[in-house]
Amino acid sequence: MEKLNTKQLRLSVSDYAKPSDGLAYSIFFIDILLYLALLAGVVFLESMSLKIGCSILAGLKIASLFVIGHDAAHGAYTSSKRANQLIARVAFLPSLHNYTLWLEEHNRNHHQSNNVKGINSWSPMSRAEFDALPVWRQQLEKLYRSPAGIMFYYMIERWWKHKFYPFTGNDKRDNKAMADFAFLVSCLGGYIALLTLTGNLLAHTSALELVLLACVLPFAIWNFMMGFTVYQHHTHETIPWSDSIDERNDIGSQEDFTMHVQYPRWFNMVSHNIMEHTAHHVDPRIPLYHLNKAQERLTLQLGDEMNVVKFSLRDFLVTMSRCKLYDYDNHRWQDFNGIPTSPYLVEKTDAVQLAEAA
Repeated sequence: MEKLNTKQLRLSVSDYAKPSDGLAYSIFFIDILLYLALLAGVVFLESMSLKIGCSILAGLKIASLFVIGHDAAHGAYTSSKRANQLIARVAFLPSLHNYTLWLEEHNRNHHQSNNVKGINSWSPMSRAEFDALPVWRQQLEKLYRSPAGIMFYYMIERWWKHKFYPFTGNDKRDNKAMADFAFLVSCLGGYIALLTLTGNLLAHTSALELVLLACVLPFAIWNFMMGFTVYQHHTHETIPWSDSIDERNDIGSQEDFTMHVQYPRWFNMVSHNIMEHTAHHVDPRIPLYHLNKAQERLTLQLGDEMNVVKFSLRDFLVTMSRCKLYDYDNHRWQDFNGIPTSPYLVEKTDAVQLAEAA
């Protein structure tokens, strides 16, 4: 049976690309209330262990709010364009993500060219690029591609450089991005001031403690979760990368470069189905509350053609140990010494094989 193309797959799940406003608003407001309740626990609970527990859970709740913002930024969360824009900006606030920059980096760049080097998160370097780095930057890259460095990779290489302040020159985009940046900074300043005031007047807790537990630690937890999630979406020893959009399009379609990582049902529920990623790339208009059904439909349509792994910590660590550098000429993963760690992931054409033999 011939594999369906992306357009055909999108048509097969089109029934799920319809927002349900009542469900969307309910999920959003419940998440907001839970997040505020956890922050209140950080501020007013007396037990330090309970404060830290609330802080960690607040970081996880930032992640689930972000998923809502992600859908709203795609215009998929509700049927209202204005409501989606408002919800996206509010849901992005705890993670300090610039709405305008996210539209460009994610909606325009990533979804049009996933697994193209330089455009996407976790773009692997070639051996030559890695060897050309100064020693300190090589060590940083080794940290990034280790379990201990997942948080730092996303925080530095993705959030700070691309999704917070508009560092690059694009006047039309930057005017809007600067307005969103000012919005983020104003809200952050007001939030820290409120924490300080609350700590001094009501909770009798030091401002430093509250900033650390209600701001810094949740933000760190969120960055780890985001780095951990995005890594699994498109990095695996069976998934190729490309150094140009044209080559990527020659190799395959959206779904060919996307990994469906199977998690327990409870995890998908609390993470708003963020790991049902093949369905999202086939049709970004599918809201989070329909993704699981759309993913089931695609599983039936694609069968063995779908990239699927069942999550296990052992397998995740194996993938991290193998996916360090990428040989873009031969399409296989390498370790930092240039030793291949995967088979060839793209079949060579007859012309290439003859040229190499000659």
